[in-house]
Amino acid sequence: MNLYDYLYVDLDKAISLYSQLTGGVVELKETQSEKSITSDNKRNYDFKVFKHDAGGTTQDKDQDKTTIKPHHALLQELEAELLSSGYLLDLDGLDGDKTLKDPELRATLKNALCIKCTGRIVIEDYERMKKIGKDFPDIVKLINRSHADSLKDNPEYQAIEQQIKELENTTGDRNKKSKAKQKAKELREGLDNLVSSSTAVDAVPQWILDGMRTWIDAFLPNITNIRVYPFKDQNDEHIFGHLDSENFTINDPTAFHFTYGSFPTEEFTILGIVTSVPLNEEESFSPLEEFEKDELEDFESVESAFRGMFRGFDGMEAMVRTCRYPRVLVHPILVYRHTSPNKALQRTSR
Repeated sequence: MNLYDYLYVDLDKAISLYSQLTGGVVELKETQSEKSITSDNKRNYDFKVFKHDAGGTTQDKDQDKTTIKPHHALLQELEAELLSSGYLLDLDGLDGDKTLKDPELRATLKNALCIKCTGRIVIEDYERMKKIGKDFPDIVKLINRSHADSLKDNPEYQAIEQQIKELENTTGDRNKKSKAKQKAKELREGLDNLVSSSTAVDAVPQWILDGMRTWIDAFLPNITNIRVYPFKDQNDEHIFGHLDSENFTINDPTAFHFTYGSFPTEEFTILGIVTSVPLNEEESFSPLEEFEKDELEDFESVESAFRGMFRGFDGMEAMVRTCRYPRVLVHPILVYRHTSPNKALQRTSR
């Protein structure tokens, strides 16, 4: 039996698909609640301290049963149902050397509801990037200040400092003291220039950091991408999609990145609904073709102008959506790591 470490679960979508496939969630765990309805045929006197009922009382009970399938069993059975019913293409089960560039495979994907694959993953949290960009100038100052203080502990630096002190404490006639003071000044300027020019991290111009935040707010607000690479030698081929922050099993993004990182060392599996399979050729569908005629009615001109504005932004959105051949875009339902029992780790009870 495999054990699963679920990184991400879109439970609402999973329940929706499972219900469609099976006709409902079968009973494995039951909770029961009881409702009591009281009807009176006399006046009811309700006080703060006590309650007095005058007359007879009848009571009816209504039991409500809610059946819930355990989380992990539901998800594993959903995969089995999708596969056995012909709605899921599992890339891990492909025969031969087929990859996402294979025309037959892409044709199959266009007629498949879901895709599943396993590989190395990359997590791209744009809100986290924006937060780091905001704090980056202060981080650079901290690192460079630390580097400067370390430089001052260098024996050569300390030797020059000592030489400066000796020059500043020179005694004798005015001419000798003046020359010593000038020499100390030159050495001090040299040390200061050395510290200021010797930085561990170069600062990024503020306009770039501000522009990055503006770009994220305009095109990538609250976006966290996942990219899964199913083929080791085909790094231009991957399955990717947007992860809703509410569906992570670790809700705190800082804790998640500390635990897994943006580039986990282990392989993970993704199961998602196929949303886009780009062609290896120019898109032939043109939604504005109806307006390509010599004369337009007034209402057509207005509609064409407004709809053209949306199409005008397509190029900019394509730069951030990055849905192009041979990639495949999905709506992620599950992201997890699964492991089989390791006989070397098994211990018999004594």
